Amino acid sequence: MLKLFNKAKNSYLCNTSYPLDKSNFIKYKTDKELEFNEDKLCLYIHIPFCTRLCSFCEYIKYKKDNKYEEKYLEILEKDINSFISKHKFTLYGFDIGGGTPTCLELSTFKKLMSIAKKINKLNTVDDYEPSIEATFSTLSYDKLKLIVDAGFKRISLGIQTTNTKILDSQNRNIVSISDMKKVFDIIREVGIKKINVDFMYGIKNQTVEDIYNSLECIKILNPDQVTLYEMRYNMVNQKASISKELLFNQYSIIYEELIKLGYKGRFSQNTFSKYNDFGLSSYLRYRMIDNISYKGFGISAQSKTSQGISYNIGKSHESFDECIKQNSFIEKDTYLLPKEELVAKYIMISLYYGMFSLKIVSSILEKDARKYYKRELDFLISNKYIYIEDDKCYLTKDGFKYYGAVGSLFYSKNVKDWFMGV
Repeated sequence: MLKLFNKAKNSYLCNTSYPLDKSNFIKYKTDKELEFNEDKLCLYIHIPFCTRLCSFCEYIKYKKDNKYEEKYLEILEKDINSFISKHKFTLYGFDIGGGTPTCLELSTFKKLMSIAKKINKLNTVDDYEPSIEATFSTLSYDKLKLIVDAGFKRISLGIQTTNTKILDSQNRNIVSISDMKKVFDIIREVGIKKINVDFMYGIKNQTVEDIYNSLECIKILNPDQVTLYEMRYNMVNQKASISKELLFNQYSIIYEELIKLGYKGRFSQNTFSKYNDFGLSSYLRYRMIDNISYKGFGISAQSKTSQGISYNIGKSHESFDECIKQNSFIEKDTYLLPKEELVAKYIMISLYYGMFSLKIVSSILEKDARKYYKRELDFLISNKYIYIEDDKCYLTKDGFKYYGAVGSLFYSKNVKDWFMGV
């Protein structure tokens, strides 16, 4: 166990991503589709188009091409209608992400919002909070009015860093803080309740000065929520160029300053809010913290149930034309997973929030998690990497510094063997 922990402490592979390599799940691949028998569900729509393709983005995306937008929305609507007609469930969360959903032409964006409006009218829980991702340069008053009319309560805007040299090197559009403020004013005017901004740390050549400049941007904009993303180099086929020590120091600076600015959050979580909430949309909250199943629509979208996970066509880097020709964004890669893999997947996702629930782990295993993982839990507690309150395991500061190593103790034997061999 100690050998595994020490190797994982400084490995660029060990973060919130799981499995560590696509080959880890190959033995579980099946021709079947996932069954969605759950009465609790979250939905996600992936819009893969972007005006510019940022180098640090780990998701499947394509350069915006107006001639494909209508066809994409046509297939998307057909897939969604077909799914909803076959399944009865209560909707706990719904997000639209990408890519850049708001980069669509106004006519096709209007179509997307009409699809979303139907989803938002399904049977939902009381704290249902749908969210949509956007960029400053692709938003307009007309699009924002459509977003509000469709029932969205939260909008998430990616800033990542205010260092223009880094943004330019990553092929990302540069927007001045004054222009960001103008967009914020319009968002507030149309009545969207919560604005989240995304920032990244651990980007190549990012300095402490850059971190403070980004924090000054947060101070000026005063968003309701702030989400931090560690640069996951393994997800963009690069080896880490930054140490765990530096990552920890950058996070620590951001955390301390956000708390000073009035944001609430526990050290080790990556979401912060001005309110007494989780700093997340209900889709992410229920998916990440409560392990509720989710169905993804669109090219490369991921789905997960109590059986396993699946990825729609496109995740294996099929061309856009190949995906469109199917006339449905079908589940192409489906993996029926044993309980040990489902536990590991849940824990790694949940560690993004700096904790995981032993009650949920027990429900997946159908065994007492404290007994099943006694050695692992004893090791982590005795070394002060975690502490337990009620049924929840929380990362300590030391545990957060090496959260990837903490999570590695709960990898399946299959993945542990692979990792120790690389």
